[in-house]
Order: sequence, then structure tokens, then C-alpha cells
Amino acid sequence: MRRWWHSRFGAAFGRELALVVGLLLFYKYGRTLVRDESGTAIHHAREVIGFERELSIFTEARLQEAVIAAGRSVEWFLNSYYLFAHIVVTAVAFLWLYARHPRTYARFRNVMVVMTFVGLAIHLLYPLAPPRMFPHLGFVDTGRQVGPASYGPDSPYHGFANQFAAMPSLHFGWALAVAWAAVLASSSRLRWVVIAHPVLTLAAIVLTANHYWLDAIVAAFLFGGALLFDGWRLKRARRDRSESPRESASSRASPESLTRT
Repeated sequence: MRRWWHSRFGAAFGRELALVVGLLLFYKYGRTLVRDESGTAIHHAREVIGFERELSIFTEARLQEAVIAAGRSVEWFLNSYYLFAHIVVTAVAFLWLYARHPRTYARFRNVMVVMTFVGLAIHLLYPLAPPRMFPHLGFVDTGRQVGPASYGPDSPYHGFANQFAAMPSLHFGWALAVAWAAVLASSSRLRWVVIAHPVLTLAAIVLTANHYWLDAIVAAFLFGGALLFDGWRLKRARRDRSESPRESASSRASPESLTRT
């Protein structure tokens, strides 16, 4: 029992599990702090829509219309992916990386922590109403009309979900991190299949009218910043390891040899 407790799947796993669950709860609870900022969130949404129009990328409603025309089953799949894959795929990635690829797991965990904390800070500073709140612009709330719903009394996340935490889309940011870590950890040719996850996530967040293109773009930049932080941390760790042997050798040098030199 003691041997198991001191293994990677004992106390160490318990600490990592507590960190992951705590991170998720912190993210879910923190998002609720701006639920009452409806006026500010709608004002910010108009800013985002105007900016997208200037960039000629305000195409979400037109694309959603084409998907709705393809049939309810497509929207049901996208709603389901938006609702469940965000948590399920990320949890599976955490467990698989921890069990099979501990070095990549540590990097993945750090990237996820950075993205989540910075993303939550942006949610609090810039509450944003999602596209589905603007039906006069052609957006349809497919979660309510087709289901399953991510928001409202029928949602599994009722009480935790905050529909004004749209910028950035951590759905997309986390999906990018999962794909990056899987490609980094595995040597199988099949590892590239995981790229489908961020692609499907991008489709799910936009074509269900839960996010704008800019939400995904900001999330991608946030992911890139987290990777830069991870690279800086790795370089610092390598430098510290390279300096340690020199310090040890210096400390082992005898006073006589130092005197002779």
C-alpha cells in the first residue's frame, strides 16, 4: 500500500487530479461573476461585430444558415460536440498523457493553466454577448431550437454556465492544446487525426452561434502565448540543469588545488 501511495498513481496522481478539478471549478465559477453584465456584454458584442465587418469576416450567420439548411441532425451533432467534447476530450487527454507521457503531460498542464487563468481574466474584463442573442442579424439559437442546450434550465451546466464569457473561446483554446499535446507525445501516424478535434470545435462554437470568429482568433493567440511561456520555462530549466554540474564540480574542488591554481 505504501509503495503504491508513493508511486505516480498514488499521492502524485491525487495532487494532479485535484489541480485539474480545481482548475475546472475555478474556471466554471469564475465565469459566473459576469453573468449580470448584460448591458456591457451587448455593447461589446456590437464592437466585435463592427470590427469583424471592417475585417470582412462577419460571415457567421451566413454559414450557420447553410448548415441549418443541411438538416437538424448536423446542428444536433454540433450542439452535442459543443456541450460535451469540451470536457470529455480534455479529461481523456489529461488521463492519457499523465499515464503514458508524463513529460508531455507536465507541459500540457502548464499550457492549460496559463490559458485558463488569462482567459478567465479576459472574460471578467470583457464580457461579451454571443451571436445567438442577435436574431435580427440572422443568428439562430440552435441549442434551444434543436438541442441539446448548453445554457438555460435544461443545460447540464445550469448554474455554472455564463453565456457572456465568449471572449476568448476556451473551447477552441483547449482543443488546440489537446491536439498539440497529442501530436507531441505520440509517434503514431494516426496522431494527426486529433487535429479533427479543434476543427470540429471551431465549427461547433461558430455554427451554433455561441461564438464569433474573433473569439477563436483571440484563443489561438492565447494558446500561442502559452506555448511561448512553456518554451521559456523549458529553456530556463535546461540552463539550470547545465549550471548545476559546474557548481557541484566547483564545490568538490579541494582547497589545496584552488591554492595551487
